Amino acid sequence: MKIEQGDLLRVSGLTHPVIVVSNNFFNTSGKAIVCPIVKDAAEGPLHIRLKNCPIEGYILCEQVRYVDLAARHFSKITAAPYFDIMDISDAVMGMFDYQAV
Repeated sequence: MKIEQGDLLRVSGLTHPVIVVSNNFFNTSGKAIVCPIVKDAAEGPLHIRLKNCPIEGYILCEQVRYVDLAARHFSKITAAPYFDIMDISDAVMGMFDYQAV
């Protein structure tokens, strides 16, 4: 199954559904970088609330995980709207931006 950035998945061995944050080229390897989606979380710059999705909750952007999807059972639930993907990508990338001191 083709996995794309923004896909919401259920992955065996993981408690919460996840969203794929890695780009489509990376995902062709059968691996993906994902963040969990939880029902309740404190508001914050790294907790992005999903809007207009069948799964409601918050993406915990600081809890990135590398998952070998080729070795696990998973199912695709749906995909997040484009604007949510942009916000999530900005939050994840922001953790790695270089800041001059």
